[in-house]
Amino acid sequence: MNPLLAAHRSLHQWQLKTSSRILLSSILFMLVLVPFVIVLVRTAALYQDREAIFEALVGSDQTIYADQLYETGLVTIDGKEFGDLRLKGYRILDADGHIINPVDATSLLISSAVPREIPSWLLRDPSLIWTVGIVLLAWCTISVWLGLFVPFISSVTIGVCSWYGFRFAGFPGLAVVVVGICALGYSYHLLLQGFRFLYRSPRPVYAIARGVLLEATRTKMALAFLSLLLVILPVIPIMLDAESPLRHQVQTMLSRSLGTTFAIAAFLTVFLGCATVAFEMRDRQIWQVLTKPVSRLGYLFGKWLGIVSLNFVILIIAGLSVFLYLQYLRTAPVSEGLEGEFDRFAVEDEVLTARVESLPVFETLSNEQISARVEELIEADTEVRDEAHLQIQLRQKLRGEVQDQFLAQQRSIPAMAEGQPYARTYTFVNLHDARSAGDTITFSYRFYIGAVDDLETYKAGFEFNGDYNTRYPVTYVPGMTHVSVIPSKYINEDGELKVTIFNLFEPDAQHQYRGTLSFDKDGIQLLYKVGNFESNFFRAILLLLIKLGFLAALAIAASTFLSFPVACLVTFTVFASASMSPYLSQSLAYYFPPSTADLDVGGVALYIQWAFEHLVHAIATAMVFCLDAFGSQRPTDQLVNGMLITWGSVLNSFVKIGIIWSGGVLLIGTFILRKRQLAIYSGKG
Repeated sequence: MNPLLAAHRSLHQWQLKTSSRILLSSILFMLVLVPFVIVLVRTAALYQDREAIFEALVGSDQTIYADQLYETGLVTIDGKEFGDLRLKGYRILDADGHIINPVDATSLLISSAVPREIPSWLLRDPSLIWTVGIVLLAWCTISVWLGLFVPFISSVTIGVCSWYGFRFAGFPGLAVVVVGICALGYSYHLLLQGFRFLYRSPRPVYAIARGVLLEATRTKMALAFLSLLLVILPVIPIMLDAESPLRHQVQTMLSRSLGTTFAIAAFLTVFLGCATVAFEMRDRQIWQVLTKPVSRLGYLFGKWLGIVSLNFVILIIAGLSVFLYLQYLRTAPVSEGLEGEFDRFAVEDEVLTARVESLPVFETLSNEQISARVEELIEADTEVRDEAHLQIQLRQKLRGEVQDQFLAQQRSIPAMAEGQPYARTYTFVNLHDARSAGDTITFSYRFYIGAVDDLETYKAGFEFNGDYNTRYPVTYVPGMTHVSVIPSKYINEDGELKVTIFNLFEPDAQHQYRGTLSFDKDGIQLLYKVGNFESNFFRAILLLLIKLGFLAALAIAASTFLSFPVACLVTFTVFASASMSPYLSQSLAYYFPPSTADLDVGGVALYIQWAFEHLVHAIATAMVFCLDAFGSQRPTDQLVNGMLITWGSVLNSFVKIGIIWSGGVLLIGTFILRKRQLAIYSGKG
């Protein structure tokens, strides 16, 4: 026998003993606990030093510390030295003898006390240290007690050897990829074994779910998708453009990682969900299952539970990988100077956060006003004024156009005339949370002025609450989103903020017929922080899991009466339709099929057109009604833009998609399975 294989078997048998598990758990516990405690102690000391430096710099002796820094580059506070000799000659006082920016000066001085052997992203947040420590302890302990110590040691050995080997050979990027593949691959195996341990009950539902997990690790199709995911995720970070702004790197990482994970998980869900039922029917394996004390619903629910558990494992692995790398990326170096500081500020306040948006309040026309304007337009059109059958359809179309035109007028600001700028004031309401939070507010705007040309720039101006002292000019590129940061103190006690926008474009003889500034419905908005990125990220993962759960139910139900390829095609069609339902909903708002009044004067062709267009409208309306909740949930896009994912949206999706839709589809599949004569329709002859 191969000596390595014999050693592997001996070690595997040894790790299954209770005494061995206790010994290994104790060793791994200490190996994790000791560095964990050291990092916590160093972090606590670092935070105390930071507070001491800040209090010293804003205290009465700030001039003394500033002089020490200027003369020596070092500052002595409470018997400790902070700073660096390279800071000699650096001034932190303004003309009045006050610290210019105590926060930045504190960061500058404390940088010398930061432990180099501890990753800076861990020192950023003590709660993150606790999270990483607890996850590592659970990871090691579960590995030992599930009998996975040998794969654990093998993965660690391969990862460490690859890390030093590839870095020594001059391929640091490849070293990161190999270590990532080892970590993700073992984590997948660990979580999958954990679910198989949880489903060890002899009850039919758990036994079927456990069989699905075994099938996922045995079939080539499932292994192909999983291998693709485990390879792509570690590769994405090294494909980022290191020269691009940090904000773009973070957004790209989020979008590509979660988008790729969901796409691969969706394909795996459809193929595995259709195969696990359709192939059992084709190969007559379902006879052996349903002859046992298991109901049709229990059979399908067990299949669904197994696929959802597999998706949970995939999303947890991908989520932890993306989350930990983002913590490292948010502390990555940025370009020097003010531009780099703004870049890091944008990462923390616009991407890795949870914000809500507030749109201005616009005036709207009442039904009576809309009707009056529609009648005026019809009376002015001589072609339709005397045609009653044309007026019915035209009124429906004009009502929406009149309201949209009235709102568009409020979003338009003419160009300057005789040197005086035109301006409009827009009111934002219900901003009490933003005022009480005390953080800065982001004012986002995207203006249009004539043709969109990214090579041209124009000027506008802002003023807040009618206060002349808050007025300032901005330069914008038409069609491009820009942001300005404003203090929350501008919001009054009623939770309102009035923003006045000035159009500073002054047309000359060449541009006398243009210059009107305009914007879309969401062209101006206020964005303010109401939560943190960590909880927002967790809710995004839950939403992705809920959507995959519906896809699994749909694939399983379709395979109860369709062959494997047809069931896959039907499932993908519904999935694509659900994803496009928000765009379909917008199209329906502008689609008006022929009116029934036209049938009185039309011929056969008009009857056919009327029936066809109304049928298309009815199908599209039904699709939007049934599937809009699925397509409207885009957690990845919300994360990339730093927008809040509320618990209300998660609960709403869980009820609609997770319970009503998924449960309803499984019930339909159960009804079909009960009506099928499996002994006749299964098999090939």
